[in-house]
Amino acid sequence: MLPAGAGAVPVCAIATEPKSMANAANEAVAKLLRIIGDKLRAGGPPAPTWSNEALMRWALAALAMLLTAGVTPAQPTGTQQIFDESFRRLQSYPVPPFAVWTTTWHIRERPMGYYTGESSSVEVYRYAVRLSDGMENVSEPPANGKLPPATIEPEFLGPFAWTMRSTVHVAPASTGEVMMQPDIAGLKTIASVVAVAKPSYTFGGDSQASPPVEDVGGRAAYHLQLRPVEEPRKHNLRDLWIDVETHDLLKAHFVGTYRPFPQAPVSPSDITAYFRSVLGCWVVTRAVWTYDNPPISYLFDVQNDEIGLPATLPDWLFDSAAYQRHQAAGELDYLGLLLEQMRKDAAPPPQ
Repeated sequence: MLPAGAGAVPVCAIATEPKSMANAANEAVAKLLRIIGDKLRAGGPPAPTWSNEALMRWALAALAMLLTAGVTPAQPTGTQQIFDESFRRLQSYPVPPFAVWTTTWHIRERPMGYYTGESSSVEVYRYAVRLSDGMENVSEPPANGKLPPATIEPEFLGPFAWTMRSTVHVAPASTGEVMMQPDIAGLKTIASVVAVAKPSYTFGGDSQASPPVEDVGGRAAYHLQLRPVEEPRKHNLRDLWIDVETHDLLKAHFVGTYRPFPQAPVSPSDITAYFRSVLGCWVVTRAVWTYDNPPISYLFDVQNDEIGLPATLPDWLFDSAAYQRHQAAGELDYLGLLLEQMRKDAAPPPQ
């Protein structure tokens, strides 16, 4: 028996680009030229009401107005303009109420100092998130098909951690020892389209000048450097890479603190997130961060493999006490069944 909601279709629509108005403008121009030609051949209105020179001045002004609709707007070139356009672009993408996904963690351990040798391992996890409050359910795939132990807490670095929608709540940056969330609230303060008392960041270099262009996965991207005005721990964003053509956010770098499990020591961490479109939403599809626990230095490279957008998920998935009751009752693995059904629904029909 499948869990409720397992067959639900994704709730996000594919974003579309506006169509060009050039053809309509060209037709209007051609019509206008025919009218002008008819007037000139007829000698124009009687002088001095309408001279040929006045007619041409009027025609040129009308042509300019008609052509404006078909001309592509000038691309933003200054750092502030580029950021504002990217901010608007990020805000425009839909955000679902629920999401489920799987990840593969590639973990590298490298000795520090005079120690030698390096090792690596791979771990796989499943996630479910409720975007209304940012609660997340994390577990490993079980071997017996039953509900496995799960960690239920606010999301910290999932696909939708960078959402700009005011109607969606993702857990804010932690004020405790561990802080792995990007400073989205601070990011909003440097957008010209948002009214705030004081920006949290300044741009490295001249905000009116064009930033350097670098390659990000084969795409040309503006590299924007961010400098916190104060509280660098809280305002932890440092670099953004924005697509030159679409102004989508392709890559982001920020700093924080991390520990892989509650008893581990806290370490400074350097985090880089990569983005792309999935099911019409703009999400983090890969995140890389560091962790030091002397004499070992760790690198976590986490790839989001599958992302599904069910229409709904049960509340007990995001309540630790309720989840444990379902687990104690020996219920089947809800996320496993849901992911399997979504894979079947997404599979192409047999030829």
